[in-house]
Amino acid sequence: MQYLRISSIYRKRRGFSTPEVLLSMFVLTTGLVAVIAVMAGSLRYSFSNRDTIIAADLAQEGIELVRNVRDNDFAAGNNGFTAFAQSDKHCRIDWNDPDTDLDCQSSQGSLSRYTLEYTGGMYQHTTSPTDRFSRYIFIDYDTNGGEHALVRSFVIWGGASLPPASGSSATCAGSATCVFTEAFLTNWK
Repeated sequence: MQYLRISSIYRKRRGFSTPEVLLSMFVLTTGLVAVIAVMAGSLRYSFSNRDTIIAADLAQEGIELVRNVRDNDFAAGNNGFTAFAQSDKHCRIDWNDPDTDLDCQSSQGSLSRYTLEYTGGMYQHTTSPTDRFSRYIFIDYDTNGGEHALVRSFVIWGGASLPPASGSSATCAGSATCVFTEAFLTNWK
């Protein structure tokens, strides 16, 4: 008898009803969409952080290369600032320049002058804007009251524009696609 009763229950209900199937599909779809959205946001945030870290390192590299020019000038027996000019404040410099000279001009020029290209595992200046980073170095060299220079290295990406020709860091400070670092170089000899 017991067997007939159980089998009759199963014969009446053979599968899930349409509302049950729709509800389970809705719950699963909502969960999958949420997981995919979190993953996409995480990747986007990771790429943004990667660019910021690369830009910060490129900005620091710019400062170190300018410091290297000053130190090499000291080593050559000069005052350390022979390569610096008061009128030429808008510079670029590369690690692979054989003389590690400052390439400075009196006017800022366009963004394409400062574009960096990633080749051979390193970034270097190029004339064709093929990569996402640009490095602009502003040097405010002053001989009044002892020789010293304020050096600001800006790295911009993601469609940002160059900082003002005055070398002000105000426009870069609040931007998500611009980083800068600065150093005050003195005649320590």
